[in-house]
Formats: sequence, structure tokens, C-alpha cells
Amino acid sequence: MSNPNILVIIPVYNKQATIERAINSVLEQTVSCDLLVINDGSTDYSASVIEKFNNPRLSYTSQLNHGVSFTRNRGIKTALKNGYEYIAFLDADDYWLDNHIEQIEQLIEKFPEASVFANNYHLKIGESRWNRTKFSNLKDQESQIVKPFFKANYLNSILSSSSYCMRLIGNDPIYYNEELTHTEDTDFLIKVGLTKTVAFNNKATVIIDKQADNRSDAVHILKRTVTNFDCYEEKYGAVEGLKKYLDINRFSIAVNYRMHGLIERAVFYQRKIDLDHLSCKQLQLLKMSRLQLKALHKTKKILEVIGLDLRTG
Repeated sequence: MSNPNILVIIPVYNKQATIERAINSVLEQTVSCDLLVINDGSTDYSASVIEKFNNPRLSYTSQLNHGVSFTRNRGIKTALKNGYEYIAFLDADDYWLDNHIEQIEQLIEKFPEASVFANNYHLKIGESRWNRTKFSNLKDQESQIVKPFFKANYLNSILSSSSYCMRLIGNDPIYYNEELTHTEDTDFLIKVGLTKTVAFNNKATVIIDKQADNRSDAVHILKRTVTNFDCYEEKYGAVEGLKKYLDINRFSIAVNYRMHGLIERAVFYQRKIDLDHLSCKQLQLLKMSRLQLKALHKTKKILEVIGLDLRTG
């Protein structure tokens, strides 16, 4: 097949330390694609780093700070306006191996019935340490249509914001919820799972840098806006695995609120969870005190640095 007509979007907010790496990883792909970098009101030297690039496939624009969802949606609208067939995203913290788009292209060719295509990813937790990403209920290691979709997302998300490509031509694109400051990726994944066919390649071509500065978890919890998932309740009966997937995410939000002493907010999410959907470890976490949770969170960070993964599921 001829090379897919793909526009890659990198949203940037105060990423002077990592944006060069991200841009280079796109421009050095074995399959060429166009790149639009959108500076979302950075106050550091990100703009200076970006402006050093001189490549005909790279476009650059700046805007006042509107948040990542607004920025990604602007990218989708730009791609549609300029006739691109596909759009892909890369967070400025993260980077691609040079065969990422090549592998996406193979998915597009192999699964023409799909409209969202994703490669696996590794989580970078140290200078030379990566966590292998595992998924629930995948039948095998071969590229495949993910079905039922939500049952594959219990451990980790099939879609990372840096790992997927979405068809635009002949497909109703999905937009991000601009009201959310956090969990916007989870909300996006739910919309994909409810309306799209997803093709997945288990070969990792993306590195998610968990050590990068200024990730969204640095935002104070009282300043975060997260989804409550209520708008998806009517879909429970018809969509296999959806209720459990939402309950696992409700659990994560509830534990985070409990760790910060925000019990009323935690209870708002806990009361809608079917406890049969949680593991024994997860049930124990919901009973822990704030101090116990904070101590465990610190331990988890230490274990990640030395390459051990303390799962809550």
C-alpha cells in the first residue's frame, strides 16, 4: 500500500527537557509523516527548542494555554481541514521507536475494517529500565482486533495517548472532553470502545517516560476535574466488560482521594462500585487509612525505580 497520509500532533506545555527528543522520534520514522507541534502557552524555553528545527514536514503554532484536550481537538480539526486520512498523537514527554508508523501502517493494511490502530508501549521508569506492558484477556501475541474491547483494558490501557492512530476519512472522529483536566484519556478510551473497531499490535514501539518532569500528576488534586462515568451507565447491559472497567477506574480515583483525605469525594466513586469487580488487594486498599495509603504510594515509587512493579490489581 502507499504510505498513509498521517498528521502527527504533539501538544507542548513546558517540556523544554523532552520536546526535542519527541520531535526527532517523529521525523526519524522509517515511514514519513507530517508533524504539527502546538505550543499550549508554555512559559519555559520549549518554544526556543522547537524553533531550532528546520524541516519541511514540521509545522509549528502557538496558542494561549487551554489544556491538552483542547490542543488535541485542535489537532484533529486541523487534520480534517487539510484533508489528512489519519491522525496520530505523541505526548511531548514520550517518544517513538523509528518503526512506530511503519507498524501502524501494517495494522491499517491488515485490518481495513478498523478505525483506530494502536501499538504496544513500554513504561520508562529509570535511565535504562522499562516495564513491559501487560494486558488482560488478549488471546495471543499477534496483531488483532480487540474484542471484547473493555475486557482487554483491566490491567493497562490498550490505548495510550502516544500510541494510537485514528482514521479520519470516512469515519466520525472522536474528540476529547475539554472540561476534564484529568482522566481525559480514560474518557476518550471509553468513547472509542463504545463506537469504534480497534486493531492492536503487541509489539512495543512507544516509550512512555514516567520520569519526565511536569506530568499531570503534579497538579494539586483539588484543582483536578475528573469524569464521574455516570453518563455511561445506560451502556452497562449491552457492552461486555464495561461495568468492570469503569469500576476499576472508579476505584483508582477513590483511592487517590482517600490518600489526600478527601473522603466525601472518595465515597462518591466508591458507592457505585460493584465490589465483586475488585481484587482482594484493591478491597484492602479501600479500607486503609490516609497514612497507610501514602506510605504504600511511596513504596510503589521506590519499587518502580528499581524495576519492580507493585500492582494493585
